[in-house]
Amino acid sequence: MNLMKSVSRFLKKNGGTILAIGASVGVVLTAIETGKASIKAEKLIEMNSAEPAYTMKEKVQDCWKFYLPAAALGAGTIACILGSNALNKKQIASLTAGYMALGKAYQEYRREVAEHVGAEHEKEIYKDARSVLKEPTSDMVEDKLLCYEPISKRYFHATEAALLEAFYSLNRDFALNGYASMNDLYNYLGLDYIPEGDLKGWCADYLAADWEYFWIDFSYLKQKTDDGLEVCYVEAYQEPIDDYLNYDPSKDTPF
Repeated sequence: MNLMKSVSRFLKKNGGTILAIGASVGVVLTAIETGKASIKAEKLIEMNSAEPAYTMKEKVQDCWKFYLPAAALGAGTIACILGSNALNKKQIASLTAGYMALGKAYQEYRREVAEHVGAEHEKEIYKDARSVLKEPTSDMVEDKLLCYEPISKRYFHATEAALLEAFYSLNRDFALNGYASMNDLYNYLGLDYIPEGDLKGWCADYLAADWEYFWIDFSYLKQKTDDGLEVCYVEAYQEPIDDYLNYDPSKDTPF
C-alpha cells in the first residue's frame, strides 16, 4: 500500500515531465521507424517494378504494413504531448490559485497588523524585516544550533540561516506541487529519509479547509531539557496530518 502511494505521489509530481520525455523519445523513434519503412517499401517497389501492370494501388497494398510501427509510435507521441499539456495546465491553474490565496492572506495579515500598531509603524516593521532577510547576520550564518525534530525524535545541528532556508524551500515546493511530506522537510534539514516520513505531511486542501491560507509556518523555539541542555524544537504551527494525499475536508482530521 505504501509503495502504491509513493508511486502515485511520484506520478502526480512528475507526470508532466515523464510525458514530455516520452513525447521527445517518440518523435525520434517515429522518425527512425518511418525511415526503415521507407527503405523496405522502396526495395519492394523496385523488385515489383518489372511488372508492367504494377499500379499505385498495388504499391500501397504491398507497403502499408511497413508503416504500422511508425504510425503506432506517432499516435503514442501525440497522446504524450496532449497528456503533458493537460497536466501542465492543471498544475499552472493550481499554482496560480495557490499564489493568489497566499497573496490575499499576506495582504490581510499586513492589514490586521496595521490596525493594531498603526500604518506607519507597520511599514517600518515590514522594511526592517526585509532588510534582515536580505542581509543575514554573521551569527545566523556561522553559529550552529542544537535542534530537535519531535515527530521523528531526532537531534541535529543547523545554523539559523539553514533552518530558514529549509522552511522557505519546503513552502516553495508546497506552492508548486500542492503538497509536501515530512521527508521533504527532512531532506532540506539534512536529515536521513525514513519510511514514516512519507505518511505525514500537508496538502493544499488541508490548509485551505483548516487554516484558510497556503503557507506552512515553522518555529525553532529554544527550550531546556531536564538536564539543562538548550535545544531548538523545530515544529510546524500547522501540524502535519496522516494520509495527507487523501485528505477529505468533510471528515474531521485527527492530529
